[in-house]
Amino acid sequence: MTVAQARRILGRYEKIATRADRARDAALLAEVAGGNVLERSKAGYKQYDALSRRMRAPFSRPTRYRNPAFHIPAGSPWFLVTATRTAPSPQLTVLVFAKDRRTGQNRQPVARWRLRAALPLQAGRLPRIATTRAGLATEVSAASRSGTLRPADVPGTYEDLWQTGGTGKAAALAPNAVTKEARSTYRHRDDELGAEGARRRFVPVRPRHRDSYELRTADGGVLAVVPLAHEQRLHVTRPGLQLTPSDEEAVYDPAPRSTVVSTFHGQALAHLPRQGRAVVLSAKYGLVDSR
Repeated sequence: MTVAQARRILGRYEKIATRADRARDAALLAEVAGGNVLERSKAGYKQYDALSRRMRAPFSRPTRYRNPAFHIPAGSPWFLVTATRTAPSPQLTVLVFAKDRRTGQNRQPVARWRLRAALPLQAGRLPRIATTRAGLATEVSAASRSGTLRPADVPGTYEDLWQTGGTGKAAALAPNAVTKEARSTYRHRDDELGAEGARRRFVPVRPRHRDSYELRTADGGVLAVVPLAHEQRLHVTRPGLQLTPSDEEAVYDPAPRSTVVSTFHGQALAHLPRQGRAVVLSAKYGLVDSR
């Protein structure tokens, strides 16, 4: 993989993803995206008619990134890109492209690559990626400890914020805007449930797509992209009462019921410094099912 090839892969993704989003064409998007990215996008296409005008707007915007920097680990079937997404407002984003082994060898090389992660920077600063003399990045094992955690520990540690408000494993994470938002959601989880006498809890579940990506940073730490998944479980506490699903939940099951279980899949971007607590720089989820 060369920088020129990586640039062509990104350009192809931009063109096809723009067409796919505007037409809400999942089969077309699958030519350039896979894994969690494709799963969440397909869910968004399915929920489109139930979304507010503000939530629909991104589907009509072009997918464009400027000032891309390519971080290519030697011999690995994936690479990472840092770039600024242009719309709706400039935002630094981390992208991961990986080779799809299921595609035939007779296809053009750029056609065998899929976007597997796209995470906007939500807090802090991106650490600098370490490079070799040849300008290549260095892949790191998800099982390698850096500071207080391994990359493989980050999903369960972050999900603790949703499950307990951060009283357990999440103490290993440095506080910032990302952790604050998750803690706030936990604290106020029952505030809007009204007269139904309902309660809400979040339960970690196994992600459908479990791929993760790790690179060595210049400070000796690790920049990691990891999977996330949890269920939001709503249930009434008074006999005879029922819950009405939200518009998006109703896409999967519109029936009023005593329990609504909605599944959210996502990904997180985390920096694990060589010393000190890990920092979650971004965490994005999408509703992918509700029963």
